[in-house]
Amino acid sequence: MNQQNLFAVANDDNNIMSFTMREAHRMWPSEEHRERCIRQVGRFVDFRDCGAKPISHFLPRDIHEFADQLTADGSSPATVNRYLAAISKVFNHAVDEQLINQAPKLKFNREDNHRIRYFSIEEQDKLIAYFEHIDMQWMRDFVVLSLKTGVRKGEIVALCDGKVEVSKDGQWLLLSADVTKTRKGRNVPLNDMAREAALRLQGSGIYSRRRFEMAWAMAKREVFGGDPDAVFHVCRHTAATTLVNDLAVPTVMVAELLGHASLSTTARYAHAKPDALLDIVGRM
Repeated sequence: MNQQNLFAVANDDNNIMSFTMREAHRMWPSEEHRERCIRQVGRFVDFRDCGAKPISHFLPRDIHEFADQLTADGSSPATVNRYLAAISKVFNHAVDEQLINQAPKLKFNREDNHRIRYFSIEEQDKLIAYFEHIDMQWMRDFVVLSLKTGVRKGEIVALCDGKVEVSKDGQWLLLSADVTKTRKGRNVPLNDMAREAALRLQGSGIYSRRRFEMAWAMAKREVFGGDPDAVFHVCRHTAATTLVNDLAVPTVMVAELLGHASLSTTARYAHAKPDALLDIVGRM
């Protein structure tokens, strides 16, 4: 492999995103799959300085660090693997096109067969009470906002950073396209509890990854007995599950509220509660 110029910068000829856009139709013939993979590669490009690197300058650790960040943000092993598959496809195709000599060798996650769970009402109450008890209002607000609206952690972080605002009438959380995972803006309705949390977090600058991870690790131990499946992203699953089971909201509306690109994604989020199934059978 040719010696790397450590001071080289990306341009339209060797930039990973430009190459992805040019070659996307060859890598992913299916339009729906193509759009999803482009979004996944785009999120990788937005990570740290990846957008400034020529495609020939990436090492496996650059991609594995991105995967670690996805995991820290609550993505499941299966979701992380889908990101890795899209990124790997780009580098392997770049080898085929003779743009680079060798693709980074990536390590994929071992996937468990179980699905990510949801928090019961009792667990939700305990989690909120725990952060109130240890006087971590901002963590309580993160939890409340995700439980009551289904917004992603990254979208709440953007709220803290001043990139997202609450509408003047206080009824909506205004998410622009540049802060959502799907790159599509959406307005999220707020109830009283969520509105109070959002207004406290808005522009606060209080979030740091280290503080968040330490606080959540304490909650996982004290509230959930060390359950490895009790990650923050479960709050989002809980919101979807509540909407479908307890409020009988149609899946298409849940998908719009959560900002899902497809109903199949929503179906993986909305878990069937045993009590809801018993109620259905009882009415048959």
